[in-house]
Amino acid sequence: MSYQQFNFNKLRKSFHYAFRGVIFLLVSEQNARVHAVITVLVGAAAYVFDVSRLEAAVLFMAVVLVFAIEIINTAIEKVFDVCHPENHHLIRSVKDAMAGAVLISAIIATVVAMLIFLPHFKAIFI
Repeated sequence: MSYQQFNFNKLRKSFHYAFRGVIFLLVSEQNARVHAVITVLVGAAAYVFDVSRLEAAVLFMAVVLVFAIEIINTAIEKVFDVCHPENHHLIRSVKDAMAGAVLISAIIATVVAMLIFLPHFKAIFI
């Protein structure tokens, strides 16, 4: 097995493509924009409430999980739309399952945020 020599230009291009993909996601997918706004709000709340590093890391992982699954969902949908533009019950089932994965990850992220922020809210209001 041979290994390729490190190529900075190739690495730079791969980052360019990745950022282009994230921008495409944010421009083309309404739910991704909603996730982005919520992410900013969660980040601001983490700063305001001075959450611990561990809590911030858990929040970060939960948010990244939602975005990663949203990106995978969008990629799969776009491939199916190109390869099989007609309605097909199996493709619809896969798209529904991927949307369900995004929903579940968003619910998990919401629960994580509630577990972290509720004690801070209680301290303010009680």
